[in-house]
Amino acid sequence: MNTALALGLIAGIVAFAYGSSVGLRRKVLYPDYYGRDVPDRVKTTPHLRARANRLFVVCGVVAAILLLAPLLWIFSDFQRERTTWELAGLAAYVFVAVVISGYPFAKIKTL
Repeated sequence: MNTALALGLIAGIVAFAYGSSVGLRRKVLYPDYYGRDVPDRVKTTPHLRARANRLFVVCGVVAAILLLAPLLWIFSDFQRERTTWELAGLAAYVFVAVVISGYPFAKIKTL
C-alpha cells in the first residue's frame, strides 16, 4: 500500500513539474499544450501572456512542493500500515494540491 501511495505522489510531482516547465518555456498558450480554450486577448497581449505563463510556473511549483511533505511522511516509516483517518487526510491534502495546480486553467479565462 505504501508503495502505491509513494508512486502516486511521485507521479503527481512529475506531472506538476511538467506543467511548470511548460510555463518556464513560455508555451502555455500554444494549442498543443493548454491554449485551446484561452481568450484571444490573452494570446495577443504580451503582459497577459507573461502573466499566464507565470501563473503556471508558480502554481505548478507550489503543488509539486506540497506533494513532497506526504512523500517524506510515507518514507519516514515505510513499513507501517496507515490508518483510514491518515489515508483520508492524505486524500484531502492531495486534493488541495490538485486544486492549486488547476487554478491557472480557471484564472487564464478571466485575465
